Amino acid sequence: MTLAPTALLITPEAEVIPVDLPGDSGARLTAMYSLMRCDQVDVVALTDQVDMWLDDNGFYTQPVNPVATLLARRFGRTYQDYHGPVLLTGGADDEGETLPLNRDKMLAILAALADL
Repeated sequence: MTLAPTALLITPEAEVIPVDLPGDSGARLTAMYSLMRCDQVDVVALTDQVDMWLDDNGFYTQPVNPVATLLARRFGRTYQDYHGPVLLTGGADDEGETLPLNRDKMLAILAALADL
């Protein structure tokens, strides 16, 4: 059985890669560190239903991610450039757990990226 992607990875080189993150929060965080090549993450809520995860120290250690920066600006986050690989996930549930991107959210983000 093939799992559907639950997140999108956007690299500074403008690659957009669907990925499947583990459901367990500890394993998910480990996977996020690996995918983003970092050891601390931060999150920016682009909408109530879409979060952008990034390297907390990326401003100092990673190149600008032009696609992530343009996407964030599209959602009103105009105050800075974003650096390094980023992960897009669904928002959070009532307990603060990260939610996966469902199919409709994934398609909407891909359409928004195509318009950038």
